Amino acid sequence: MTTPKSSGSLGLMLFPKDGGCVLYNPKEGTFRRNLGDFPGCRFLANSGNWFLLLDSGCNLSIVDVFSKETIHLPSLESIESADSTVKRVGDTQIFERHDSDCIFGDLSADVVSGLLWVSDSGKEFVVVWLFDLPGHSYISFCKNGDTRYTDIPLFHHRDLHWLDGLSEMVLQGTRLYVTTNRRYVRVFDLSGPQGFFKDITGPTPLAMLSRHASCDSSIAVTTSGEVLLVESDHWRRSWFRLYKKDPDVKNPLLACHTVTEVDSLGGEALLLDLGFTVPANKALGIEPDTIYFTRHYRPCQCLGRDLDICAFNLVTKSFDRFPNLDKMNLMDARWFLPSGN
Repeated sequence: MTTPKSSGSLGLMLFPKDGGCVLYNPKEGTFRRNLGDFPGCRFLANSGNWFLLLDSGCNLSIVDVFSKETIHLPSLESIESADSTVKRVGDTQIFERHDSDCIFGDLSADVVSGLLWVSDSGKEFVVVWLFDLPGHSYISFCKNGDTRYTDIPLFHHRDLHWLDGLSEMVLQGTRLYVTTNRRYVRVFDLSGPQGFFKDITGPTPLAMLSRHASCDSSIAVTTSGEVLLVESDHWRRSWFRLYKKDPDVKNPLLACHTVTEVDSLGGEALLLDLGFTVPANKALGIEPDTIYFTRHYRPCQCLGRDLDICAFNLVTKSFDRFPNLDKMNLMDARWFLPSGN
């Protein structure tokens, strides 16, 4: 249900610093430039043709970049929470979050990050967002029909410290996968009525612990729901490593290494920007056992990452980069699989 159905070739949505958005087809080496301009907006995430935008007035919306159909979302201050509120400071782009323990001040709209899932019909969606700063205690979400956001607390586990914090998120349909600061994966079910979410991690959380804790790491989810760990080097992006859960680890809470390295995605491809795999389709430019990548994203790390647009083949250990994009003065780029609707 959550595997995207494509109606076109895998492409790159490019965002030049001088404005606008440009769709690039790397298979053909061609550009489609007339996708409109979105002045003052930041693109936070995408799901097929739909993009999550935050405008200069701190308003979130979902926009189909082809049809320009727009879904307006609740304000960032519209939080349904028993012990937390978000308030905007005057007409500025600064917010404060008040909870029962403390006040988080100087939360700028510039640090808002998000995730998006939209169904193939375009009628259902899930939006997840947070103030992307170290130590922040909440992520918030809403679905179609919701009038407010619901908070998910990140630091309320007392003795279960391995389940605290946030280092990575993947949204696949109405399931949210959260990697904690200690690389344990929590899974939340976001379906149901407004305000509902359920931690469905189970009694034994999935630990994604490799021997290389200092490397950049991401999680990804396959079409079958399996969680993968992806590592790459910090600086030159000269290699990737892919791991799956080691089935021989009996007690992940006591183990130092809980994953085993693999050299294949089983014929699928990984869109690391989106956090999930898709079936390979050479006719659409989707090569098997390939990781498509533009930049590294780790929430709450405050680490800048330059764009590095590439495709890495796990079998040949080779990179395919796109030097004709180097002169475009890009602000951002995202791998893009057009929707099937």
